[in-house]
Amino acid sequence: MPPDPASEARFSPDYATARERFLTAAEGRAARVASHPIEARGPKGEELAVDTAYLGPEAPERLLAVSSGVHGVEGYAGSALQLQLLEAQLDGLSLPADTGLLLVHAVNPHGFAWRRRVNERNVDLNRNFLSHPDDHVANPSYEGLFDAINPTRLDEETDQRSREKLLGFAGEHGFGELQRVLTCGQYVHARGMQFGGHDAEASNAILRRIAAEDTRGAGRIAWVDVHTGLGPYGIPEMITECPTDHPAYRLGKAWYGDSAKSTQAGESVSAKLNGVMEHGLEESLPGDCELVAYTAEFGTYDGLRVFWAMRADNWLAAHGEEDTEKGQEIKRELVEVFRPDDPEWRAKVLVEGARVVEQTRRGLLS
Repeated sequence: MPPDPASEARFSPDYATARERFLTAAEGRAARVASHPIEARGPKGEELAVDTAYLGPEAPERLLAVSSGVHGVEGYAGSALQLQLLEAQLDGLSLPADTGLLLVHAVNPHGFAWRRRVNERNVDLNRNFLSHPDDHVANPSYEGLFDAINPTRLDEETDQRSREKLLGFAGEHGFGELQRVLTCGQYVHARGMQFGGHDAEASNAILRRIAAEDTRGAGRIAWVDVHTGLGPYGIPEMITECPTDHPAYRLGKAWYGDSAKSTQAGESVSAKLNGVMEHGLEESLPGDCELVAYTAEFGTYDGLRVFWAMRADNWLAAHGEEDTEKGQEIKRELVEVFRPDDPEWRAKVLVEGARVVEQTRRGLLS
């Protein structure tokens, strides 16, 4: 389904606008809306919340769920897709009377509002869904690369030393292993990149509650979580943490074709990660519920550029000042690598995103 002429406008300029538009569109559809505020506030002191909209029967047999903003600043695309779904795509989606639709907007509202990928405690929420501290996974190579990943200064000389150290590691162990070390998560350094937290974060608890209660006892659930950053420009890779012998992987292949990839099989643009949201969903749902959960990862720029932007933003939070020319430059680059200022990319995301929703609907009903 191509986007309508107003598709460019569906990308909101900030979290507050995105939230207002989501709630307005949901209410316009007579959806059952719920808001789950967090303690932290936004840049103008505004409330921050995980919002949900539900359409369908009170006791659905099947449920289609779409979530956005687990990685805060990545929320622009997911919010736009949810808005498109409510404003336009829903009319042609043809969900049966026994099937519900659940939209979860801005799982990490603080990161979305403050233009960060992480939350108010510097936690990557998509590394936080595990048992704390029992399931914390050691990442010894991260320790060896710590200074290159988390420098106390950000200048040309420091960046060059960091590049040499990271490339040296890749030369010895391979780029795949470097990606794993940099992205799988760490549970030691609270101010470091890819910190998975010391305990369960507020958004973690909220999402688990949403999964347990707002899915309304559905026996079969298809859940799409929207992300941006990795892979071909504007094209979604459908990522699962399941191995290739898992039923959810086989169903994903049937639904999404070659775009369905498993991190455990080494097929994906993403490394295998620890503490992902998918695990939190599984743990929150009844054991007899059939869950098919996939990350829709829409590509933007080269992975090195994305990493460098994240590294600079982490430095800014730990050592810099946002209200400076350098701070604002870092923020602009971070937004750019996760939401390119390019109408063609945005249009492609909306077209491809609508296709993913339709593929998921067909699979869920099959």
